[in-house]
Amino acid sequence: MSPSHAYGPTGHRIVGAIAESYLCAEAATEVRSMLAGESLAEAGLWADRIRGNPDWRYTSPWHYLNVPDDAPIERAGGGDRGDVLWAIGRFRAELADSSVSPRHRAEALRFLAHFIGDVHQPLHVGREEDRGGNEVDVMLGSKRTNLHALWDAQALLKADRRSVGYRVEGQTEAILQLTENDVPRLQRTPARVWARESQYLRPYVYAFRASSSRRGFRPDADYLALARELSKLRLSQAGVRLAGELNQLFCPGGQGP
Repeated sequence: MSPSHAYGPTGHRIVGAIAESYLCAEAATEVRSMLAGESLAEAGLWADRIRGNPDWRYTSPWHYLNVPDDAPIERAGGGDRGDVLWAIGRFRAELADSSVSPRHRAEALRFLAHFIGDVHQPLHVGREEDRGGNEVDVMLGSKRTNLHALWDAQALLKADRRSVGYRVEGQTEAILQLTENDVPRLQRTPARVWARESQYLRPYVYAFRASSSRRGFRPDADYLALARELSKLRLSQAGVRLAGELNQLFCPGGQGP
């Protein structure tokens, strides 16, 4: 799979904003200090912004994981280049290590915030043969895109705001509420489970007939509605779990707010 953005800027901001709402006081203080006042919602965008820089090109494989439909997540991986699960483990460990320099711990936090969002996007745990949906053409109205970009959810979130008159803040609050009764269970699951959940969503992601059109398949209203609701749920789960990781690192006893 070639590098693609997961969720777009709006989605990553929503993940960070949801996480901030669940941070304990100690974790919130540590995050503000490490990020020099930058919000977690904005910090999660950094890992995508640097990918155009040749000095950071080596980080591209860290955004995703290729795995066949029925293969165990534990047997998948990016080898020596790394992958999204490897990156989550690496940067969580760096963030926990007080001997790491402040600059590198801040980078670790930015990477961790981003990659926890990425692993919840179903096509960032994707099929190698279609490069995580990048080679599946899709038509949205008159715009040609691809399956991966559709599930990055930027257009889906925009349509959701239009349909109900949300501002982004109101949309974030509504997405947060999707998991507010399930926080402890979600935060107990390890990262490999998050990846497995994305893998298990493939029957929904690929629930369309191959199109005879050269321009790709045109999703109907039911498909788009399901994609929108699943994307919002995954964003909510990602935010809750990002907060859980930070609370475990920085709160006495790993307790939340």
